[in-house]
Amino acid sequence: MYIDARAAFPQGGTLYHDDPVLGKAVGHAATEALMGDLIHLPAGDAELTVDITGSAPIERVEIFNGLKRLETVRPYTDSELGNRVRVVWEGAEYRGRFRQVIWDGEATVSENRIVDARAINFFNRDKTLDRVGESGLRWRALTTGNFGGFDMWLEDPYAGTLKLETPLIKCGVPCEEIGYEDEVLDNAGILPRFVRIFRLPADNPHRRLRIERRIAVKDGRDNPIFIKLTQEDGHVAWTSPIYFFRMMRS
Repeated sequence: MYIDARAAFPQGGTLYHDDPVLGKAVGHAATEALMGDLIHLPAGDAELTVDITGSAPIERVEIFNGLKRLETVRPYTDSELGNRVRVVWEGAEYRGRFRQVIWDGEATVSENRIVDARAINFFNRDKTLDRVGESGLRWRALTTGNFGGFDMWLEDPYAGTLKLETPLIKCGVPCEEIGYEDEVLDNAGILPRFVRIFRLPADNPHRRLRIERRIAVKDGRDNPIFIKLTQEDGHVAWTSPIYFFRMMRS
């Protein structure tokens, strides 16, 4: 995959390669910055431009300012959604050892039929996704902070109810209510543990994406601006931040 993230600020700022708060650092006037740069921006906002070429179709791109997610960008529109439903589980029990979360479970679709199904991020050979008749799936899976799941293609995109059963999450969601935005089913412990259900195009052709956004720079703090790319095949990439701050720190 290829990601190019850069920012422009025509009003001008001072670009540093070393953090001024850690000691003497030499800066120079600039109107553009790349990943890893540190910019003192006296006024105004930044214009973020991101160009992406994926090694697989793009599921989503998330824009962050530190821990705050500013926006989720998908390359496809609501009108492109089809008969493919994605179920994703994610999380860890603890930080460090003994962090495994077991997601062994099954899914059934009432008054409908599963045409095809495909596993996502099943890394261990003994963890499998299996068909159960024409309308069911059964799997063995775990996460340790990462995510896994599956896609399923339905004969009727909107008929029936998807019933999901795992050790942590048990639910029933009408297929007609599964759409563009994530349906999040949370069972957080010490760390987040959750399931997301959403709809995708039956065949997503989007491997390239260009994003242009105005980013507000907050006063009196660091603003580490970065993106997270998630591909349909389960691969994830983060860019290094572009760091903005409004005033010299002491």
